[in-house]
Formats: sequence, C-alpha cells, structure tokens
Amino acid sequence: MIISHATAADLDAICDLEAVGFAEFERWSRQSWADELAGDRWVITRLDAHARVIGVASFGVAEEMADLYRVVVEPGSRGQGIGASLVNAGLDWAAAVGARRMLLEVRPDNPAVGLYRRLGFEEISMRRDYYGAGHDALVMQRGVGSEDRWAVESA
Repeated sequence: MIISHATAADLDAICDLEAVGFAEFERWSRQSWADELAGDRWVITRLDAHARVIGVASFGVAEEMADLYRVVVEPGSRGQGIGASLVNAGLDWAAAVGARRMLLEVRPDNPAVGLYRRLGFEEISMRRDYYGAGHDALVMQRGVGSEDRWAVESA
C-alpha cells in the first residue's frame, strides 16, 4: 500500500470516503475537500494494491503547532493500520516543517480515540457543542519531535 499526496483527481474518491466515514451532520462538503486540496494543507491518501483510495488525512501547521484536521478510512479497511500510517506520516511531516506539537479534535465516542491514545496523543480539554448542539469534541495533542516520531508504529 502506498501513501501519496492527494490531488484534485482524488476528490471523488475522497468524497466517497467522507460519505461512508462520518454521520451526515459532521461530514465535510465536496467544496470543503476541494478547498483542502487547493489550499496550504498537506493532504495525503493511502492507496491499496489497485491504486484505489482507501484512506485520507489532512494536516496543517502554524509556526510550532500542527493540526490533524481529518482522517477517514474506508470502513472495510479499518483495523489494518491505515489510519495509524496516515497519522504517523503527518507527524513526520509536521516535525520536518518545524512543528513541535500536533493538536486534534475528535468526538469522544469515535473509535479513533483509541488509535490516537495508542499513538501518544493525550486529552487536554473538551470543546462543548463543537460538532453541533450536544456533540462535543475531545481535544488531544502530542509532541512531534524526534523522541515522539513513529510512536507505536504498529498501532
């Protein structure tokens, strides 16, 4: 499997992942993904052996703080380390561009919370109604320096 920079040619596949990866109230629109691809974000995809997009992640950085904005993995491919490989690639990228920490928001009931914990992210706060009324976000962060690089690689 290959991790690749996402391009506009991947937009349909990314939107298909988004549609099966999130509840309707928290899905990103096609325009939001198009903006991610056209902007200054670092968007990567994970491809299967047939060059089909089975995962996508979006990252950004401002000075010493990187953000993990989105990770989506095809439901049939979950539990195979695809999400971890995308997050680890993002951590490596963040360190390479000078970030010292990475921040993310996630719903507390999202199974990805376990993945983030295994990768060394720690809970730092809760954002009430972040995803809409009654849908809070857990805020997590971790270091991205060389001592933190590729934490729990097999997670």
